[in-house]
Amino acid sequence: MDVVDARVERILRAAGEAPSVLNTQPWKVAVAGSTVTLRADRSRQLRHSDPQGREMLISCGAFLFNARVAARRESLTPVVTVLPDPDDELLVAELVLEPGDDPSADELELSVAIEHRATSRVPFDDQPLPADVLVTIQRAAYAEGASLRPIQPSDRSRTEVIGLVRKAEAIAAEDMAGRAEEAAWTTTWAGRDDGIPEQLLGRAPSNADAPARRFPASRGREHFERNSTLAVLTTPGDSPREWVAAGQALEHALLVATTYFVHASFATTVLENPTTRHDLRQALSLSAFPQMLIRLGNSPRPEHAPRRTLGATTT
Repeated sequence: MDVVDARVERILRAAGEAPSVLNTQPWKVAVAGSTVTLRADRSRQLRHSDPQGREMLISCGAFLFNARVAARRESLTPVVTVLPDPDDELLVAELVLEPGDDPSADELELSVAIEHRATSRVPFDDQPLPADVLVTIQRAAYAEGASLRPIQPSDRSRTEVIGLVRKAEAIAAEDMAGRAEEAAWTTTWAGRDDGIPEQLLGRAPSNADAPARRFPASRGREHFERNSTLAVLTTPGDSPREWVAAGQALEHALLVATTYFVHASFATTVLENPTTRHDLRQALSLSAFPQMLIRLGNSPRPEHAPRRTLGATTT
């Protein structure tokens, strides 16, 4: 393997560490010389809870951002075209890897954060993030064309938002097709390279005001914090292009958070239901469109979810 091939392999391995809905890892890539083509993998789409592919494209956007960061670590400049073919909705992006300058200290710090970022579904410290840390995370999302709107414990809309999370979970619990789909990705076995293993689901929150998602497959219950930072990631529009941008913004924000030893988990159910998504938008008086509801805080360093091999994601 020559030097360029080794660089591309390292870039793709780092990109594959991106978060994805239920760890479905709904992407596949092709490499031709210095060009990397990223496609959404429809076979890994959550057809019931994500019929439009919004969360699938957010996941692919997170992969794309990691690829950009990893390319800079290799002193390459990624020239990115998002959704280059209007007739091919699964063609997410093309990256042309051109020679570049050495990475900056900030770029190196982000690339190292890829290795350490992991979703944490356990209780966090019972306090919001420091204001300066939160602002830095918000700037990361803004750099990718999105906004991160905090929902702090003092925010009067927070109780309504958490109530909508519980409402969406209750509705989903009555949806047998949705439960079966979620179970397929949270009922895992030794050696499986996707989905969320039972031990990483954590225990379900026992308190209704917990700003965390409840998984039906969780074993046991425990009290969660009440005062960690919640934030909703929004985009100006709600098209596939904005969904890819949301994924890049999400991962940029998460990597910056990781550099401050801040972990995150996600409450996606409330945004999968069109009614509760609309109600959340109304509760927060948002003119933009909510794409992800994120819990941010400090916890013990979580384990990493399994990942597919490079051979399984490369065509």
